Amino acid sequence: VKTTGRSVQPLPDRKGLIESIDEVLEPYGDVKGEVGFFTGCLYDLRMQSTALDAIEVLRRNGIRIITPKEQVCCGSPLIRTGQTDIVPELMKKNIDCFVKRGIKTVMTVCAGCGSTLKNDYDTPFEVKDINEILTAIDIEKPEKIGLKIAYHDPCHLLRGQGIREQPRRLLRLITDDFVEIPSECCGSGGGVKSGNPAEAEAIGKLRGEEIKESGCDIVATSCPFCEIHVQSVTDKPVRNINTLLVEGYRKKDAKNAENAKSAKNAKAD
Repeated sequence: VKTTGRSVQPLPDRKGLIESIDEVLEPYGDVKGEVGFFTGCLYDLRMQSTALDAIEVLRRNGIRIITPKEQVCCGSPLIRTGQTDIVPELMKKNIDCFVKRGIKTVMTVCAGCGSTLKNDYDTPFEVKDINEILTAIDIEKPEKIGLKIAYHDPCHLLRGQGIREQPRRLLRLITDDFVEIPSECCGSGGGVKSGNPAEAEAIGKLRGEEIKESGCDIVATSCPFCEIHVQSVTDKPVRNINTLLVEGYRKKDAKNAENAKSAKNAKAD
């Protein structure tokens, strides 16, 4: 973090998200709102496709997205492990880059980043998780994807931010077959996986058993660390909610295109 401003190294075969997108991304239609996007380290450097799915959902639903290029790690891994010497510097950089652009609402997609910005920072702007943003507006309804979906509550979202119902409301737009599993830790967060990998593995195995017992087809979550760790303990696909929303939108677009084609052919006949 001291060297690069990030808690993970970039992959050698791809650019970071922040480097590869425009700082300001306009929605596809009328502007209904504006957010500053705090990407977090994993979504910037490792899991860009998930972040792009989130961007797609926001733009489709009228949200202008501003992503400052100079943002850095939120400092959560350092705070959780007691290495706090440079945390004030990180905080100042992150606050300043949004303030100087006049941004009133900063959005997070990573549960850990959101919890840190809300609980460890003293920000002059509002911080909201993307689940809060999307459920506060009347988003376009996706096509149902026809799968039984279980939702894994990230600790930093449920316990750190008190966000429980919003992800479930979004998932019920995607499926008619939503199943609850116990709201328990997967073993990844809070420095456990890096500091005590054996304990993280043991907790993860318990999570994998609960997922199996649910009979779900797919697991949804709202945290990159949970997504990676839960995927390591189950053979079911693990996806971010925004990825599933994009799948539903693409299914809807394909259906609408087919209907339009059929109507055109019928008119020609």
